[in-house]
Amino acid sequence: MTIPSRTCHSESCAVEVPVVLEKEGLCPDHYLEEAFGKLALATEHFHCGQNVDYRTPDWLLDQVDLVVDSLAEEGTTWNSDQRSKLLELLLGIANLNEYVRHSTVLARQSN
Repeated sequence: MTIPSRTCHSESCAVEVPVVLEKEGLCPDHYLEEAFGKLALATEHFHCGQNVDYRTPDWLLDQVDLVVDSLAEEGTTWNSDQRSKLLELLLGIANLNEYVRHSTVLARQSN
C-alpha cells in the first residue's frame, strides 16, 4: 500500500501540505498564490464582460469555507503573514461577490 505524498505539488517545493490543504495538494504559500491568481483572473474576466468558467465561482466560495475553517482551527501551520493573506483573500472574494451581485441588480433594473 502506498502512502500519498504529503508534500506540495508545486514544482521544486518540498514543503509539507497541511491537512486543511490536502485537497489542493499545495503548501500554504503556493495555495495562497494560486487562490489570488484565480481571484484576479475571475475579477478581470468579470470587469471585461467575459464569461467566467462556471466552476470558478463555486471554487471561490469553497475557499471562503476553507479560510474560515483555517482561521478558526487552533494549532494551524499558518504564520502571521499567511493569516493576513487569508483575510485579504476572504475580503477579495467578498468584494467580487458583492460587485457581481450589485452589477446583476443594476442590470435587472435597467431592463
